[in-house]
Amino acid sequence: MSDIKSFLSELKQLNEKDCFDVYVPSLGKSIPFKALSVKQHKDIVKTLLSGIEGTVLVTKVFNDIIQENSQETVNFKHYDRSKILVEIRRQSIGDKVTIDEQDYLISNLPEYSAKFTETAEFKYKGIAVKVCIPTLELDSKITEKCATEISKFTSDEKKIGNSINILLAYELMKFIESIQIDDTNIIFSEIGTYDKKNIIENLPLKLNNDILEFITSYKEYEQELFTYNGGVKLNIDGSFLTSE
Repeated sequence: MSDIKSFLSELKQLNEKDCFDVYVPSLGKSIPFKALSVKQHKDIVKTLLSGIEGTVLVTKVFNDIIQENSQETVNFKHYDRSKILVEIRRQSIGDKVTIDEQDYLISNLPEYSAKFTETAEFKYKGIAVKVCIPTLELDSKITEKCATEISKFTSDEKKIGNSINILLAYELMKFIESIQIDDTNIIFSEIGTYDKKNIIENLPLKLNNDILEFITSYKEYEQELFTYNGGVKLNIDGSFLTSE
């Protein structure tokens, strides 16, 4: 038994030393990361087999992998995730990816340029809404609550029927920083999920659309950073980190 413990200790030490540098956009520099572990690979597969809730929670699994594998303590931003995952995948599994039965190299992706508009403010009829790109920590917390709400439905049919509206509401929660009317300023990080949902559901449609446009523009721009010449898109999903 002592030999096994010693062996595992040495194995863990080797894994800790087996690191590679990854450029983190929000920091503007590279930091060391560990490679994907077998356990993390299994966690992704398990999540993908867990129905609608698993599909939602896979992003939290990604966030956890980034936090666990980073060799520095960083409050990562949402737009760091794809860049880091792509490099973890390249170092842990390989440079080649297959898209629509065609092979591509991750290293041939366009040069990464993180020119994101991180914050914005929208005003309408005395209401001011501030939005910002969330941290991975906030993204994980809200994603977990979203999956919990979806799991309350007893059938897959009800889950599918209600999931779109639920996902939309929780996505807005991630990006809204505060809402102000006159002298009353509500900081979203300081209130509960129930209150956040009620506020979002009562927002004027104009503000709702402005926030969604901000989120959509950000995500479309980020997707362009992972699109090959010719328009072929690299989808960074669960299968991306589990297949050769």
